[in-house]
Amino acid sequence: MPFWKDNQGVKLPVFREAFWAIEYKGIHYYIVDLKKTDMNAIKDIIDGCAAVEAECWNAQENFYDYIRKCDLLSYAVVKDRIIGFDAATLFYHGTICMFSNDETMVSRAFRNRNIARNLVLVSMCWFLKNTSFKSVKHFAFLSISGSPRVVNGYFRHNYVKYLFDCSFSASKELIEFMDAYRTKYKLSLVHKDYPFCLKNMFPGSNRFNPKDQQFQFLVSVRRELPEDFDYMTRGDAFAFLGKASKFSGRILVFIVMTVSFGKKFFSRKGIGFFARKT
Repeated sequence: MPFWKDNQGVKLPVFREAFWAIEYKGIHYYIVDLKKTDMNAIKDIIDGCAAVEAECWNAQENFYDYIRKCDLLSYAVVKDRIIGFDAATLFYHGTICMFSNDETMVSRAFRNRNIARNLVLVSMCWFLKNTSFKSVKHFAFLSISGSPRVVNGYFRHNYVKYLFDCSFSASKELIEFMDAYRTKYKLSLVHKDYPFCLKNMFPGSNRFNPKDQQFQFLVSVRRELPEDFDYMTRGDAFAFLGKASKFSGRILVFIVMTVSFGKKFFSRKGIGFFARKT
């Protein structure tokens, strides 16, 4: 059984009630507010997430250094094993508050069970339920990937451009918001005419064979990327960014959460629609 120690050095299990969010189909989902938690107190949780990351790709930096930059960490547990995690940060600019889905990883043996989606939903619900938005008028969601499978998935849902301001038909305001994000994190573009194609994001991280058919960009997607977009060696990536009003963004997330987890979600502490904050 994995353990972490609290500030008094007392050993407590990874699946501690204080972090527990919800259970679904035998998988328990937990969430940690990293800005209010002593990293030394959750060492075993971080180690478990780091092991998942090491299984999935070649990381760019030490996981402890990376996770200290994040705001939220959700993780999934089966029995006594962490089998997936989601790390996220918040970014404010003007009247927009953005949830940046920085890294989502799931162990190979547990893929194709919607665990990655559920981890992101748990993090987003916690964010909406426990963050102050007094001066915020819009929510934004950011997800960046250099995997053809993931990017193809983004474009399969490009119909959202008819519902929200997003990367597929971005307004001048959204492009300026992305520019502000890139400036803060010192990110560059592959080409100036492609404001959501980021250069040198994950150099050498992808482990798959680029000749494998399942890791090919769809022809329609490849036409939307710069000619020299290099997702293997240089590690270029596409950023899906969407923006919605505070009201519609909140409602959409809670609807998807209900569809994914059912009615049990309504009263779950810290994330449920009718539940109190943590």
